[in-house]
Order: sequence, then structure tokens, then C-alpha cells
Amino acid sequence: MDTCIENFWTTCETLVLGNPATKFELGRISNACEQLDVSGNVILQTSGTTGKSRWVILSRDAIRGSARAVNCHLGITRDDIWFCALPVFHTGGLAVHVRARESGSSVASYAGHWHPRLFTEQCNTSGATICSLVPTQVYDLVSSSQAAPETLRIVLVGGAPLDCKLRDKACALGWPVRETYGMTESASQVATQLSDDGGMEILECWDVRLGNDSQLEIRGQNLFSGYLHEESGSWGLLRGKDEDGWFLTGDSMLHNGNTLQFRGRNDTMLKILGERVELDGLQARIESIAGESFAVTAIADERCGWRIILVAGNGLPVDDVMRLYNNSSLSIERASGSARVDNIPRTALGKLCRAKLDLLLRDAEHE
Repeated sequence: MDTCIENFWTTCETLVLGNPATKFELGRISNACEQLDVSGNVILQTSGTTGKSRWVILSRDAIRGSARAVNCHLGITRDDIWFCALPVFHTGGLAVHVRARESGSSVASYAGHWHPRLFTEQCNTSGATICSLVPTQVYDLVSSSQAAPETLRIVLVGGAPLDCKLRDKACALGWPVRETYGMTESASQVATQLSDDGGMEILECWDVRLGNDSQLEIRGQNLFSGYLHEESGSWGLLRGKDEDGWFLTGDSMLHNGNTLQFRGRNDTMLKILGERVELDGLQARIESIAGESFAVTAIADERCGWRIILVAGNGLPVDDVMRLYNNSSLSIERASGSARVDNIPRTALGKLCRAKLDLLLRDAEHE
């Protein structure tokens, strides 16, 4: 981790940051950057999976510009101490270190596997004034009744929507949570809550507008440069923005004055433990394993956000199929349960009809 951060500042070479689970890809991606003439950028994998490998191209100027905008928005100074409990191969962890460097503040890093009590102890020992977490970590802190260190003045919570009841419980324990909205493509935050009872205020570096179905579009100098996208074994570039520089986020939002409120997704992407998972990609996988008599869907989970289940049609046995599916999936994509319906509903063109499937599952018993 330290090497990656140091390389961000000391070299102008391509910096590829990915989950250790995808380590085998990193060399290929560096080579692809040279072939496609996008060397010298920072390459970050979009969290989770889309069924196809896709990596976000960010310039160092975009990442530093985002850091400066966040520092200004939150009033970060050299007297602040960041406590980092997020991996540096995701935007959230990388951004903490860049914000600290840009503001002259310091960073203390969490050591060890995640545990809410250890986190609280280390955060308290460090004298941290600000940290970034995902909702699952907040859930664990609340569930174990951890009181916040007195030095903390801001706890940024992003990666997935924060349930309002969970937020209230965290605040009752002294955690000064501030909900954020952002993504890898925006190099971190687009909007962040500044007060306990306020909405998420849009950072000054962004232009925002709502398109069809209230989908949020953003534009600004800190936006990504495009995607590295693999198709049929070869790499290519996807622009990701229209000719005027607007990026369609896929998120349905309420836009009121200078604030945003998340309403939902306009596709099948969801967040599990703060990681992005595309249900359509998982559906393609289960169909390649077991055909069209099986489906993959998700049900709400208080801690993880969502959890994956398999759905079997026509009374087919599910155990062997689940084993094959889980063995070919990342941990966040694996099914933790199953359900049965008479038939998997499909459109006239044979595509899974999720709306009808959800209706059928309301009365189905999960195994």
C-alpha cells in the first residue's frame, strides 16, 4: 500500500490499482495502456464486477483536484488526522491519502482484519479527527455498541446508501456521520452532507443535471477520462461521456437547490459490502452454468445492503447448481440461499423479467 501511494507522487508512470484477487490482470492492463496510448494515468477497477472486466482511467490531476475540492468542502486543514480503514485499490482509500497530502494533514492506517472494537481502539489511539467508512462498517460499530472517539469530528460514509435508522443509531453513539455520494468515475465525492440534518451538498467542482427518469448526469474537470474495457480477449477504450463532457451515472436522484438525495438505480447494479455488483452479469453466468431455468437475484440485507440468492424453476434441484455458481464467483457475488418458483418469468425475447420474478418471490420461502 505504501509503495502504491508513493508511486502516485514520485512517478509519472501508469499506476494500476486492483484487488489482489485480480492480481493476474495488472500486468496485462499496464500493457494495454501502452498499446492504447493512455499511459501515465491511474487505473482503478470499478468495485465488484459487471461480468466483463472494466477499469476506470483517471488522471493524477483529476484525483488531486477531487482531493482539493473535498478538503475545501469539509474545511480540512493541516491539523487534521485521517484514519484510513479502506483499501487503497478503491477510490475511497486512495482519496484519503491524496487529501491528506494536499492539505498537509497526516494519515494513520487501520492494522489487521476488520473488527469494530479494534477499529475504535486504533482510531482513538491515533487521535483521528476524520475517517471514511462504508455502511457495513457503520453497522458493525452500532451493533457492537462502540462509542466514538472524542477527537472525531467527521465520519464520511460512502460506497452505498446509508439507511437513515442506522445513521441515527450511529449518531446516538457519538459517531459524527456524514453521508457522501460519489463514484470511481468522479475520483471520489460529488456531494457530501455537512450537518446532521442537512442534505448532501454538491461540491463546487461539479456541474449536475437530471436527465430522463431523473437520472443524474455530472460534468467537471475531475471526471474520469474513460474506461479500459475487455471484449473477447482484447482491450479497447470506452469514452463514457458525451461530446459535451456529461457522464450519465445511472443513479436516480432528487435535486433540490444545491443538494442531492439518492432514490435508486436505473439498472441492475447494486452494492454489497460497498462493492458494485451487476445482476445482469451474474444472470449470464448462471445461465451459462444451468440454462434458463435458474435466475440470480438479490434481497435486502441490513448489514451487507443486499445478498444474492439463486432461484430455481420447475422444481429443479439447486444444490449442485449453487456449488458450481459459487465456485465461479467472487465472495460478494456468491449465493447465500435459494428460492423456488414454478417457472422463471421471461419476456417474449427470452430475457429474465425481474419485476415478475420479484412478485413471485414475495410469497416464496427461502431455503
